[in-house]
Amino acid sequence: MQFTEADEGASVFDADREKIGVVTEVRDGTAYVEPHPSLTEEFAAKLDWGSHEADEDAYPLRPEWVEAVEEGEILLDARPEA
Repeated sequence: MQFTEADEGASVFDADREKIGVVTEVRDGTAYVEPHPSLTEEFAAKLDWGSHEADEDAYPLRPEWVEAVEEGEILLDARPEA
């Protein structure tokens, strides 16, 4: 999946429809997400958000986690608990 600048500003939700962040930048087809303050460290680790690639506040969104993209929302096929 390739993201575009049109995806910037999209809200990102987990599989339970809990907001986990917002796309702040799209670069070279990769969306970078600023996590919502309520995102747990465990869930962030599940998404492999342990390293910074865009800046210190945004993390790359791995396309294999995306279930759907529609009308300014990105729904992930992931839940906080494994």
